[in-house]
Amino acid sequence: MLEKLKKHYGSSFVFSSNEPENYQWFIHNDGKRFGIHKSKLSRQEKALLETLFIADASISTLTPEQLQWKEILSGCVSIRHKVEPFRFLHFFCKTPLNDRDAFLEAISGLFPSNVVVLFETNKNGVIIESFYTSKEEIPYEQIKDVITSDFYTDLDLFFGKWQDNYSLAGETYKVERNMFLTVQPFLPPQMFYREADLLPYLLLSTATKEIKRFIRDLLDPTLKEDSELLHSIKVFLECNMNSSLAAKKLYIHRNSLQYRVDKFIEKTGIDVKQFVNALAVYHAILFLEIENTTKP
Repeated sequence: MLEKLKKHYGSSFVFSSNEPENYQWFIHNDGKRFGIHKSKLSRQEKALLETLFIADASISTLTPEQLQWKEILSGCVSIRHKVEPFRFLHFFCKTPLNDRDAFLEAISGLFPSNVVVLFETNKNGVIIESFYTSKEEIPYEQIKDVITSDFYTDLDLFFGKWQDNYSLAGETYKVERNMFLTVQPFLPPQMFYREADLLPYLLLSTATKEIKRFIRDLLDPTLKEDSELLHSIKVFLECNMNSSLAAKKLYIHRNSLQYRVDKFIEKTGIDVKQFVNALAVYHAILFLEIENTTKP
């Protein structure tokens, strides 16, 4: 559909512009925003497009910094852009954000200096953070709490990597966003996610059938039905094999946890107290969870 519109309107069809007020903006059902020059739209055409797509007037009120970053993310990088380290904080809300101004105010209040916020849709977007030399601690863990309490919606936050190459920013943004969306259904709830949190799920979700079979067979068949035991082992490994901490998280006595660890070792012959074995078992348990999540 977008290709047909682009062909029909030619240069009057854009995805970004330095003069957004001259365009009528719409959001495609895949979240992509596009604009058509107002001079090329008849009243009937505008009405028809509004029945096919979501009309979006917010882009006409973007700040110069937001417009600059929209250019960078679309690949339009010029020498006027000052190079400084930055990273993308991708956010994905469970329900629509109807008050964008209030959202921007809430986010800005959590950082020591200005950040740029761009919306992809009314449920997701990106916070573009600059590198701070200040020693002031940024309360990242509060972002989710603030949004949840103020806007009555839960959200997922994914922190991308620090970078300083604007020419690769658009590609990096898309890769980070797509990688997170690929594994989002399998991720355990937590305050925010980093690249390392995604890696095991990315590897497992893209494994071949042969590799999946190999991983599946790593665990004793009888253990696959013992969800309590597997969960205990997973928590034990996530606590860096610290029995006291894991037992506390599981609300059981340390001796009870030790019994479960010993039972697992006896059943599988795999000593999960050894790092290499622990790594293999952890991936196998994650794989079983992914399989259970994707079952109809």
